[in-house]
Amino acid sequence: MKKIYCFLLLLSIVAAFAKKANAQSDTLKPVKVAVFIPLYADGVFDTLSYNADKPSLPKTILPGLEFYNGVMMAIDSLNQVGAKVEISIYDTKQAHQSLVELMKKPELNDVGLIIAAITNTKELKIFSDNALAKNIPLISATYPNYVGVSQNPYFVLLNSSFPAHLDGLYKHMKQYYSSNTILAVTKKGPTEDYIKRFITDKNKTPGAVPLKIKWINIDANNVNLANLKNSLDSTKNNVVFVASPLESFGLDVVEMLSSNESYQTTAIGMPTWDGMKDLDKPECKNVDIVFSTPFLYYSQNLGLSAWVNKRYKEKYYSRPSDMVFKGYEITYHFTRLLNKHRDSLPKNLNDKDFTLFNEFKLEPVRLRNSSPKPDFLENKKLYFIKKQAGTVKSII
Repeated sequence: MKKIYCFLLLLSIVAAFAKKANAQSDTLKPVKVAVFIPLYADGVFDTLSYNADKPSLPKTILPGLEFYNGVMMAIDSLNQVGAKVEISIYDTKQAHQSLVELMKKPELNDVGLIIAAITNTKELKIFSDNALAKNIPLISATYPNYVGVSQNPYFVLLNSSFPAHLDGLYKHMKQYYSSNTILAVTKKGPTEDYIKRFITDKNKTPGAVPLKIKWINIDANNVNLANLKNSLDSTKNNVVFVASPLESFGLDVVEMLSSNESYQTTAIGMPTWDGMKDLDKPECKNVDIVFSTPFLYYSQNLGLSAWVNKRYKEKYYSRPSDMVFKGYEITYHFTRLLNKHRDSLPKNLNDKDFTLFNEFKLEPVRLRNSSPKPDFLENKKLYFIKKQAGTVKSII
């Protein structure tokens, strides 16, 4: 009996050591990441040389090319920290191979993470279905949409959707402008109607104190926009919610408000205002401008931001765009998380260990209360920027 006990004990010790050795072996193996970018390489390059008859790069390829440059910078940084990773980059706009065919490549069977700069709903469906079938986290890096995604906890919407922005804007107005009568300026259109319904429904939440909102409809040609002045109060700050994503409409509203210098005004706009340079012009200087964004680079981690700017200028002789920063941050951040958590990455996507610029807050979203599992994960962290005359006054 004693001999049997010793034998069993020896077997358990051997098994424990074998398990530990296998675990150590797994941690030594490089993790694999697949990055999909719309590069349109077939249309720009002829075999191995650039099509010299074209005077400049087509505008359609610039966002993808800048994202690619950011990914390459992230690979350099990952090499510097000794991360064990293999990153493969695929062009989603190949002329001779469809995305469906591309996703069937055998080397994609053992990747632990997919990062995709999606450009349309068709690609979205292909990527999300593939991620769900293979139980691989898919980081949708740039496309702010989830059309067709259902019960897929592996789909991660990093660029927050329009409803998420509207929800964030409503909460922001509730927190900072609840004592004001908010002038909600809108016009005829399906998106504008959706915004009005969304805000109106939020205002009917049981038990909550609703916002005081006065809706003002502007005609098709903005002819009656000047009538907005009649609703302004010269004795207090006027809060104007521009309930339309149309940049031209928002600009017209802000310029009109700014032209009335005797009125103090705060204009709260759509996420489309992020990057609108016209709002920094002198014609808009008398208005506090507020908008939301999930990505913020010019004020976060200033040392790293300066380094990215310097390295990019040295290599490409230009300033990096937001797409460069997104490619760099998303590739570095989530690859490091994969390298750390490996098979348990889906449960640890909110790990903050490798945060560079933005604090991603990934929350499960159920489009229907009856859904047995989340339809997707979405980044709910929004930054609210307040600017005047092109200068950032505050970030919340």
